[in-house]
Amino acid sequence: MTSKTQMIETTARVERNREIVSGYRLLTLSFEQDFPVRAGQFAMLKAHSCHEPLLRRALAIYRAEGPGQLSFLYQVLGRGTEALSQIESEGRVDALVPLGNGWLDSSLVHPAFPENHDKEEPRAIVVAGGIGSASVLMLCDELARRGNETQIFFGAATERVAWGCGLDDLRELALPLTLTTDDGSLGECGFVTAPLERHLREGGGEGATIYTCGPWVMMRRVAEIAAQYSVRCLASLEAPMGCGFGVCVGCVVAVKHEGPDGYGSYRRVCTDGSVFPAEIIKWEVNAMAH
Repeated sequence: MTSKTQMIETTARVERNREIVSGYRLLTLSFEQDFPVRAGQFAMLKAHSCHEPLLRRALAIYRAEGPGQLSFLYQVLGRGTEALSQIESEGRVDALVPLGNGWLDSSLVHPAFPENHDKEEPRAIVVAGGIGSASVLMLCDELARRGNETQIFFGAATERVAWGCGLDDLRELALPLTLTTDDGSLGECGFVTAPLERHLREGGGEGATIYTCGPWVMMRRVAEIAAQYSVRCLASLEAPMGCGFGVCVGCVVAVKHEGPDGYGSYRRVCTDGSVFPAEIIKWEVNAMAH
């Protein structure tokens, strides 16, 4: 079982904070010490000089740029990310990092459902929606290096959002990529779950694992399709977080489990995830909070 990396609380220096398109930015931070990170982990970040809002914001680690350097792709949405967007080079960011599990952790075996996660499948299907792409770039790169046959399905609302959510970087991986936009301005018109379902219907799910991150409604549909075609599916969940290390219990999600309802009915996204086997999530129950 993969052990969790020790969390570090530190202040990082801003190397770059580049706007990709309006509302989407790429933040690169330098840390005084180097530490290992795994695809799918995240950080809690806050502008160093900012007193309001008080709490840090959870951002997926987009890429490890080099020793002691990490980048974060984020959408400017709310006061926390707005404050981050104002920091220029040589500015400072308070950080808790690295947090959560990784996409390829063996600890993703759930005690109630071990039979579905006892082997690594040779093929990979990555389904990302919007800024959910921030969680999967390192995953796609690692899968390619491992020799896994990898197919990417990437959906965005518009062409502008697609470019803002790292389409250039996904294309640079040179992996098979199916692109959709809700308005048809780029790629196939419609939701990304439509070509995914076509792919599985044509036999593309045999020997595959689906990895998905994006809007809750998208991941819920991906989980339904995966179950329909009996394909293993892992989902990286987003939830409001106060602390990022399990104390505030503000990010719990309802899960399926054996036994009566109680404490075991919930998992903390920050410390038990953020990556979970999709079939243990009570998607209908949690949808009310998303």
